[in-house]
Amino acid sequence: MELLSNKNNPINEEIAKLIQQGDSDQVEFRHHTGGPNLLSKIISSFANAEGGKLIIGVNEKGKILGCKKDSVMETFTKAKEKLIPCPTLAIEFIELENKQIAIISIEKNAKIVASSLGVFKRTDQADEVMVTEEIMTRELTAATGDDFKETVAVMAKQIAQLTISLEESVKRYNDKNKLSRKVLEWIACGIIGIILSMIIHL
Repeated sequence: MELLSNKNNPINEEIAKLIQQGDSDQVEFRHHTGGPNLLSKIISSFANAEGGKLIIGVNEKGKILGCKKDSVMETFTKAKEKLIPCPTLAIEFIELENKQIAIISIEKNAKIVASSLGVFKRTDQADEVMVTEEIMTRELTAATGDDFKETVAVMAKQIAQLTISLEESVKRYNDKNKLSRKVLEWIACGIIGIILSMIIHL
């Protein structure tokens, strides 16, 4: 399948090729943003891995569906507020097959990026929960003597955000989805355990 694009625009040509190649560890396609929480999760998973591009307005089969710029920008802005810390991001809109799509470029972040749904990492073309040991190793590796306490403060803020997210999710899911509740509790408790162990050894 050959996608119609502006031949004079190298960016359009690059994205058209990525769509033809399909999902990878550094490229994901979604027909919509999924809302601020889900978008923050996807962004964090890329930032905690090797970075990458999220292309909105294209389904997993490579079909161009298009998106609404105002809606995507509103969700993108809210999603950034749910990231601790927010990694380096860029968003642009291009036209393919007479439809507008959004490309969010995410750079790899040295320190762990937490989303409102937890800490994730892009692995095998999916967003996987980052295990406690890896979170601790990454945070301690990135920290120096001068900014160690700042690292603890950032992680404490991550706990607060994840706790709030957990509470909201528990209310939303109630007892209808016990698996989701347990996963969120596991994530929050894992982060809390790391902070407590770091504070004890200060």
